[in-house]
Amino acid sequence: MSSVTLAHLAVDESGSLPDDTPIFTLAGVLTYRPDRLRNVIRRAVVRSGKRLGRARHAFSEFKWSSASRRLRLEVLNRLAQTDAVVFTLTVNKGERRIEDSPENYAILICELLQACWTEHPNVFLACDRRFVSTSQIAVFNTFVYRHWPAPGVLSISHVDSQREHLVQLADFVAGSTYAFHKEGDNTVMRLGERVTVALAGDWPDIKRRWVAR
Repeated sequence: MSSVTLAHLAVDESGSLPDDTPIFTLAGVLTYRPDRLRNVIRRAVVRSGKRLGRARHAFSEFKWSSASRRLRLEVLNRLAQTDAVVFTLTVNKGERRIEDSPENYAILICELLQACWTEHPNVFLACDRRFVSTSQIAVFNTFVYRHWPAPGVLSISHVDSQREHLVQLADFVAGSTYAFHKEGDNTVMRLGERVTVALAGDWPDIKRRWVAR
């Protein structure tokens, strides 16, 4: 039996489901050569530190929300020079407060991942760890596994974003996409053709598509 080559796919989000915010954004970064992407943020941090002439922070401290604009641009510029496949989903919440449940998050993950699972059916999926109980993780995993295309192979891992560099890259993509829709910040445009799909939809429509399946 021949071995299956898995694409490495990291997902992270920006915004909040239950809070009173109008949008919520998910982003995915996919690659077949994860080692080439794992140093993107580290190199951007070192370069930005040199330019700013100040002491370098610990690598694990850097996220979109805490990064300077200079660092944000450096990270996205470097990601744009890789072979990564990037895709995003922006959910229009309106005035809704959406329960931050494993099922609701799994629905949004499926809405995002359908952008890639036909072309990349064999995937190792790394999600930022947001659910801690075994039962919550089981609900999330079961929902995603049940909807994954039948011929494909899927492995799901819930990880600490401080330890998984690909998830940190997804955080920068999600943060820049969120800022674009909320504030008109065009930093995300630095990714150029790396963004292969940019989805958007209203929460009721998204939920209706998946709970009926």
